[in-house]
Amino acid sequence: MTLTYFELKRFIKNPKNKICLAILVLFFLVLFGFNQLSVNQQFKTRTLASTTTSLQQAKQSVAVIKTQVASAPEDTMLAKQLILAQAQEKMLSEQLKALTADDLDRFATLAYEADLAALKSGDMAGSDDDQDRLSRLNSSNYYQAVKAVGGKMGLMANDAADASFKTGSAILHWLSATTLLVLITVLISDVVSSDIESSQIRFYQLIGGRKFRQLVLKLLIPIGVVGVVTVLTFVVIYLISGLLNGFGTWHYPYSLSDGSISPIWQLSLKSLGLFLVSLLFIGSLGQLLSLIFKKSLVVIGLIVICLTGFLTLEREVWFQPFKKFIPFEYLGYGRLINDIKILPDHFLLIGVVYLGGLSLIFLSISAYLYHQYYYRKVGKL
Repeated sequence: MTLTYFELKRFIKNPKNKICLAILVLFFLVLFGFNQLSVNQQFKTRTLASTTTSLQQAKQSVAVIKTQVASAPEDTMLAKQLILAQAQEKMLSEQLKALTADDLDRFATLAYEADLAALKSGDMAGSDDDQDRLSRLNSSNYYQAVKAVGGKMGLMANDAADASFKTGSAILHWLSATTLLVLITVLISDVVSSDIESSQIRFYQLIGGRKFRQLVLKLLIPIGVVGVVTVLTFVVIYLISGLLNGFGTWHYPYSLSDGSISPIWQLSLKSLGLFLVSLLFIGSLGQLLSLIFKKSLVVIGLIVICLTGFLTLEREVWFQPFKKFIPFEYLGYGRLINDIKILPDHFLLIGVVYLGGLSLIFLSISAYLYHQYYYRKVGKL
């Protein structure tokens, strides 16, 4: 217990760690504020502009078809097109009124009714129309899933103002951010190398520490501190968002890229669980590199280069088939759900086993190197 408290106190009191933890909290709060004040309003403004443009085009289309019908009143196809065009104009007009009144749920309901009408018409054919049908079907299913849990729709799928959905969506996406992974690397990967550089590693025997236990504590304590700070920050964000927009329900659905729908609480728990496993992977990799290179800047630099290198290559078409074999692909559940189509089934379980297995391998090698380094240094005293 003494050694645990000693390591915890050292980690928290380290000036570099204090700064990084403060940046971590600010990172989440600034993202929350930016999304709350800027992104949502910008998206609403763009939607309002596009709806206005679509309404103008629909009115022009109705006018053109009316002229054609007047010149050929016996043409039943033109008459049918006129009815559809007038229905489209009416729907867009009502959507524009809903947007102006900030009634987003009404806006989404009108879009849902339009999707149902298009699906029931049965006029779609061809590859492009098949894709449009699938898109409308997914949108309709998502709308029904939202209403089934008593939720309110936003401007589009996966867009709701309620605190539960906003916080869950933030957990899903922010814990996969490149900036966060780099910050985590700076926080937890250089604990052992810092002790080596300062020569403090030689004095652990004076407080009765056991060598392997020391190594495990140096891995788990930073992970625990970062995990607790992250969870507490999201709790604060949830409370602030709830007071501003209402708390909503954690059963609010989230639409994945393959069209499947999952409750946001489930995705949030998976994201947090994989985040902790990712911390374990980065921390254990940092320990191994620390005992090999013994320099904090080298350790942090190597991991950051690997991270940024992978995140640069992952957008390349030729690299897509290889992504599932790279451990950095599994550092964040938000990244995984975006790559569902190229990943194997049970990708979350595979990612946890993959990262966890590598972490145990890194820790085992580190334990051997740490043991050898410890006795080599003690022998020189």
